Amino acid sequence: MSLDMNLEIEGGSPDWAALEKAAKAAGVVELTNSFPHPERKSGVTNFYKTEEQFDGWFLKSRTSFRLHKKASLGNISAEGVHGCDFKVQYVIVFRPPNSGYDEFVEEIRIFLSILADLSSMQFVLSFQYEGVYATHNATGFSFHWDKPK
Repeated sequence: MSLDMNLEIEGGSPDWAALEKAAKAAGVVELTNSFPHPERKSGVTNFYKTEEQFDGWFLKSRTSFRLHKKASLGNISAEGVHGCDFKVQYVIVFRPPNSGYDEFVEEIRIFLSILADLSSMQFVLSFQYEGVYATHNATGFSFHWDKPK
């Protein structure tokens, strides 16, 4: 049985550069980010459609993550108190192993706090869309792992 953590990201065009920088700062390895960002200008992407990918894994916990794209913008699926009101098209699903759970908590905290510092993009992290463990909204970043909302 897998225990998925879902990061619902604001909008149909998230800040991929900030996501990549935060992931690398949190120790993500073998990161694949097929989304364009300002520092990478390549004529190749003008001619070839690439698959949308944002995936990798955290080094210490061995937690893998993968991007899921909804067919269209929709409401936040996470239940609970999160104080966010935005439309979602992209969800990053984290799948931590049982043996690296404590390490995952530290890595995801680093990843999300850096992401919140780098971008105004809102997000909600939930456990299987039920309890809310972290948010970034108009009032700021909140990480409440011990007391999910």
